[in-house]
Amino acid sequence: MQSIELKNNLWFLNGDITFKEILSVHDQVQNYGWKDSVFIDLTGVKELDTSLLSFILEQRRQAKKFGKEVIVQNQPSSLKSLAKLYGVEQFI
Repeated sequence: MQSIELKNNLWFLNGDITFKEILSVHDQVQNYGWKDSVFIDLTGVKELDTSLLSFILEQRRQAKKFGKEVIVQNQPSSLKSLAKLYGVEQFI
């Protein structure tokens, strides 16, 4: 099963998004042109770790370079907890 589905500026993550999967996810989005802001939908995410948190923060940095935003939708409570633990909840 694919971990990410890209539909223009809508990115749907699903399944497990952990250290094991994150490189593949990153590879699939690295050529995004940043013509538009991105919506990352996490509805389908089952398991996650800090790799997903890091991925989101990196995408925010990339977007900022182009004057765009990353909007994270349907955040699992486990992601919110990790973000709070690391003091980055305002960036998620």
